[in-house]
Amino acid sequence: MITKSAELVKHAEQKCPTRLTQSLESFAALREGYIAGAINRLEEYGLWAKALSEANSHIAVDKEEIAAATDAYNEVADYLATNLSWPPESISIKPQGSVSTKTLIRSPYGSEKFDIDAVCKIDISHIEADNPVSFFESIGQALKELEAQPKRRCWKIPFTGRKFYLEFTPSIPLNTISEQTLHSMAPRYSVARYGETALAVVDMPTESWKTSNSEGMSKWVNDTSERRLLWSNVMEAHAYDRAAASISPVPDQTVDITDTLRVAIRLFKRHRDMCARRGIIDAATKPISVIIVTLLTSCYEGLADLGRSFEHPIELLDELATLMPHLVLELDGKYRVDNPTVEGENFAEKWNDDNGERYKSFMTWTNALSADLQSILALKDPQAISIRVRDVFGIAAPTGGGNGLTTIQPPAPRATPASRGLA
Repeated sequence: MITKSAELVKHAEQKCPTRLTQSLESFAALREGYIAGAINRLEEYGLWAKALSEANSHIAVDKEEIAAATDAYNEVADYLATNLSWPPESISIKPQGSVSTKTLIRSPYGSEKFDIDAVCKIDISHIEADNPVSFFESIGQALKELEAQPKRRCWKIPFTGRKFYLEFTPSIPLNTISEQTLHSMAPRYSVARYGETALAVVDMPTESWKTSNSEGMSKWVNDTSERRLLWSNVMEAHAYDRAAASISPVPDQTVDITDTLRVAIRLFKRHRDMCARRGIIDAATKPISVIIVTLLTSCYEGLADLGRSFEHPIELLDELATLMPHLVLELDGKYRVDNPTVEGENFAEKWNDDNGERYKSFMTWTNALSADLQSILALKDPQAISIRVRDVFGIAAPTGGGNGLTTIQPPAPRATPASRGLA
């Protein structure tokens, strides 16, 4: 039976039969023995791969900053254990989101803080599960000295003087709550995948428990990224090694371009941020990261489910960029980007309450992304490729002297509609 991700990809392929650039040719020549032409193509791909790898390394968060965030988790746990008189073993704090999937990126604004998402699982024997609001507020009270600020489902801890802030979601394991509490939760949200990591979190606007599965989302991204779509051969490895030899990896958050799903998530998020910075899209309506992650991972998973293969990471990166905007669903006049781990949760829910502004921003951004990737893949000269990549992703030239940014005109919005009729 065809999977949902495979169905989405097949539908997207019908809408965009051509890739971003005709310069990405098949490696059929290599398979048939025409070695010289294949090596030339590999070396050409290697120039693009080298420049994009350098951009990927530049936007990674440093090891020291990740270590500081780990210390922050411990600090929060200590406050909870002390102020709520809970034993430390009843508190489990884990990173979630981009930290746990190695897709965290630095802000292009320099001094702007980056956010670290964490989920706190509490042993249910230490709370009143029938009173979610009391549970949520008790967490905030315990973190008062850290200046915790309430949000819809989490507490934001600013950590003044540090390079990050923490968004901290209190929760209890879904499989530990009583049947009575389970029945009181929002009925339209149920576990779809990775049920062993599902949680109950407090939704403050409704003052009730809601199903969540942030760890399941991370496992989905990580598991999907391990699926092999690249066709490997000795000559390809040789050509890539020559191109990548000068790239300095970033400890802990190192992601090689052959890990193409994670690279796509990181580079595309950075491109979105640059579009907002340059005024191409409104920062208030820019696509949220979870939508980008979900669409790209669904696309990658669908390609794997369909048995697709690619000869080089650049080809796969191009395919992800081409198909991504066509994976948004439109059902009964409503946009949908479904949470693959929680049935009924729509990450694009706000797109249906703003007169189409967020969807317009999404399409304008993906249009700009395609145009910028086309401009990179059209170049053959190494220096020109490097300059263009730095410009597109907002990276200062190695010699310093300015931020390397130029004014880019907003592209015309695409008329591509969302995919329709896929459940």
